[in-house]
Amino acid sequence: MFIRYHRDKNGKLVQQAIVYTEKEHGIASDAIDTDAIKVIERLKEAGYKAFIVGGAVRDLLRGKKPKDFDLVTDAIPARIKKLFRNSRIIGRRFRLVHIYFGDKIFEVSTFRSIVNGSVGNEFGTIDEDVMRRDFTINALYFDPIENIIVDYVGGFNDVREGILKPIIPLADIFAEDPVRMVRGIKYAITANCVIPPNVQKQIRKDAQMLAGVSPSRMTEEFFKILASGKSAEIIQSLCHFRLFEYFVPHIWERMEASTEYREALLADLAALDAQNVNLARTLLQDESAEASSQEKKSISVLLSYLLKRYVSEKLASLKSDGTGELPPTEVFRSALLEARAFVMPMNPPRVELEAAMMMIFKNLGISPLRKPERKRRSRKPVSRQGERILADKDQR
Repeated sequence: MFIRYHRDKNGKLVQQAIVYTEKEHGIASDAIDTDAIKVIERLKEAGYKAFIVGGAVRDLLRGKKPKDFDLVTDAIPARIKKLFRNSRIIGRRFRLVHIYFGDKIFEVSTFRSIVNGSVGNEFGTIDEDVMRRDFTINALYFDPIENIIVDYVGGFNDVREGILKPIIPLADIFAEDPVRMVRGIKYAITANCVIPPNVQKQIRKDAQMLAGVSPSRMTEEFFKILASGKSAEIIQSLCHFRLFEYFVPHIWERMEASTEYREALLADLAALDAQNVNLARTLLQDESAEASSQEKKSISVLLSYLLKRYVSEKLASLKSDGTGELPPTEVFRSALLEARAFVMPMNPPRVELEAAMMMIFKNLGISPLRKPERKRRSRKPVSRQGERILADKDQR
């Protein structure tokens, strides 16, 4: 273990960061994506600093193989773009670079300054960048070339001890970005961390701030939860802190009103979690399974698990009041509109919502694309005498 120092404004040496070596962090080299290492190598060869940061470092320390590798550097987006032809710059306010290796995408961000607080977009240095991150367990910088972890805020020990500590002062952390409350709860479940009492108190105090977050951002965060493999536990915890009502108010109301519905929905989500875990295991064993596993974990699958209980009840009520005799296409159209209203203010893509409804209908044995059978008109037989009368009329 090494200690990095810097001089304060009075010229006094002050501890800046702790550096953990390979022997101390124990990260297995085969758990690190080789293409992520290639990106870091090229950035460093060009004279820049570059690290793996965030959840990937947290997972590596816990002996897990990360799903994604986010990278950070002191190179600005335009310079990164010049180094990698297989990349593009994304974002308007918050400029990032996506680097593509086949189906894999590495998100590379430039160190940010704290001159405008923790949500500013000015470029800065690594010691500023760390102070704008949310929790200590997400603020570790791993250099796989030198095989060291740089820790500015004590995150290394917090990962090992399983404690969720905020970096930004409690009075500001959720006020600046309310979604951090949701992420904190998600991290506590997925990283097996304890949320300290003072943080729990602040979450309850600031919960209503989620009402001001855009539906598109809430939708994105919610689908991350559904795909996490821990959705049942996370949603239970969100309900406990009264945050879930800001995602899907209709589902929240039904969960509050009916214990039976709550248990049934959580059972569906637990089944989804089991599917995601099995797919993740398959992916670890067979890299060729990546495309199919991603397809199976698409938004439509996640939505189908979320909605199947509600849609089944709706179809049952249609049958009971007689409207279930409508053609399947009309029943499907009506159920689709109901489902869209049910998940508001979330706004999943229409194509994905339709695909989810098709899955639900198919599992219920209903084919919404089947055309209704036409009733054939029976032609009344005409007698011989009637034929002569008709013939006489024609002659006249």
